[in-house]
Amino acid sequence: MIERIAMDPTIPIDRLEQMLAMKERMEDRNREMAREDREYEAKTAYFSAMSACQKELPVVTKNKRNSHTNSNYADLAAIEDQAMPIIYAHGFGVSFQPDGYNDLGELLIKWEISHSGGYVRNGVGAIPVDGAGAKGGVNKTGTQAFGSTATYGRRYLLCMLFNISTGDDNDGNRPKGPAGPVSEEQATQLRQKVDDAGADIERFCKRWHIGAIPEMPAAKFDEAMASLDRFAQQKKQRQTEEQNNG
Repeated sequence: MIERIAMDPTIPIDRLEQMLAMKERMEDRNREMAREDREYEAKTAYFSAMSACQKELPVVTKNKRNSHTNSNYADLAAIEDQAMPIIYAHGFGVSFQPDGYNDLGELLIKWEISHSGGYVRNGVGAIPVDGAGAKGGVNKTGTQAFGSTATYGRRYLLCMLFNISTGDDNDGNRPKGPAGPVSEEQATQLRQKVDDAGADIERFCKRWHIGAIPEMPAAKFDEAMASLDRFAQQKKQRQTEEQNNG
């Protein structure tokens, strides 16, 4: 239609320019809508795969002993050996990269989880440097402290981001409790609790490393509710102290 009008010498130039501008806006909008649709589909595929992946992840067996704390733990090699094949099978790629230190001297580690569907999530974790022993004395060189801290950070972040549990049992069963994200009812309860506590929902989601409340792991529901109760109580105490001081 635009082509036919453009060939008509009786059409005023300003009207033709307006129609061409409108055509460009429509094309831009169509491209934007197509991009948004692709992003939505990729994000949906990501969280669907994450839910399925977490249901299959085993309890990683604790294979190491910490003599300072007299406790067992699963090292990075054990976690990667038992969990990464499942993570890869669901289309996920995981990467970690050191990114300097913050003002507290903590090692910053950039993490990124990409999915074969095209969606990517990333962030930064702050890990205290492991340069001293249980009694506070320096027991590592700078290079050793960096390596130990980076390894611990990768292990900690990998378990947190994929909700990987570790345990002393060797049967590979999942721990008791719900898997996957919270139910609609639980998501509603969390939203209400956030509102009642006067918390900032964006900071709450950032605290739990989720993009939105429905993404909260069901296994973390009780802990999240309890944290909001503590936040509300602390906020009330601060307000009371301010009133008394005023």
